[in-house]
Amino acid sequence: MEINQGRDTLNLPSLISDDRDFDDIQELIQYLECERGDDQVNSNLHIVATLSMFQNIDQFIESLKNFHFSIDKRAGKLLLLSKESQDKRIYIYTFFDDRNNVPLFITDAKKTNEIPDILFTYINRTKEISNLWIAPKVMKEIKDNLAREYPDMIITYFSARRGPNTDIHSEFRPHVKRGIQYRGNDGKHTLEEMEFYYGVLPKILEVQLPNGIAFRIDNKGIITLRHGHFAGIFKIIEEVVSRLENVREAIGESGYSISKVGSRRQFSNAIQIPWSIDVPVEMHYDDVSRFCKAMCSEEWNFTVLEQVLLPGSMFFSARLIDEHTGSLLDISTTGRKIDVYPVEKIDIGTSMRFFEFVVENIDHMATVG
Repeated sequence: MEINQGRDTLNLPSLISDDRDFDDIQELIQYLECERGDDQVNSNLHIVATLSMFQNIDQFIESLKNFHFSIDKRAGKLLLLSKESQDKRIYIYTFFDDRNNVPLFITDAKKTNEIPDILFTYINRTKEISNLWIAPKVMKEIKDNLAREYPDMIITYFSARRGPNTDIHSEFRPHVKRGIQYRGNDGKHTLEEMEFYYGVLPKILEVQLPNGIAFRIDNKGIITLRHGHFAGIFKIIEEVVSRLENVREAIGESGYSISKVGSRRQFSNAIQIPWSIDVPVEMHYDDVSRFCKAMCSEEWNFTVLEQVLLPGSMFFSARLIDEHTGSLLDISTTGRKIDVYPVEKIDIGTSMRFFEFVVENIDHMATVG
């Protein structure tokens, strides 16, 4: 099957041409799958799923307006948004799935600059929303499940890496960090070989299925539909959302408040309720410097302040600043559990990204406590 890798012309506002409301995600999927036929073929649509703390669509709409999105059309829970970027008007459809408070974005904006400039800036600056991060071990499971369902599946490109604490088997030099990018129609077999011999886990996949669907999926939750229909893509999104709902729930149960104390209530007392990350592979005293250095790297962009590390023990605490958002977190650990304390307002994006950091850099089996 030959796939057009170019950006064919698509008038995104016309993607939904019916004058009707969509109040259920399955209605929208059915419409895109059946009634629009092959209109989406070769249109390079980007589907960006997120997690949110919004309680309803009205809160979601208010956040969009605060970021100066124009709401050009509303059809139930489906909105057509637009915003100027570099002298060009960018259009984005978004659907608010209130079953699990997941805002879903669909756009043909350029992934290299327009999506980061508009959509990711909105997500990073809005404390109630986070990108749908796909952990390396989950990406591998998605790939393995697709391979079982479609034995003739083709992987044409992958990016994979092995971190310092990747816990899958590596036949050669298991303690070496490594990153691999590969392009070729034998990518499925090559990735399996790289997993076995070098113990890497995928972060980006480009896949062609025998049913005509071709798509790219990355660890930030962006799925680019290059050919075919939508239903299989939404199935993957729902699978990832179900895996992260417990993380979102744990973050939502944390809290920060200030009470006035003293005989004249002249002092402010901060009350922080943490959420926790369990790390089966125990951290040790010598791991902390590497841990802090990785957090401050360009990939993660945290600044570490107010560190406390007791010599001869594994008690470590610090305040983190998320340089993307300016949000603060306090963390503390004794080795097997990391307590994460919000400072001021809970920022789900910052919290999810710290959880992502722990999984990729400390323990791939880390879970919320």
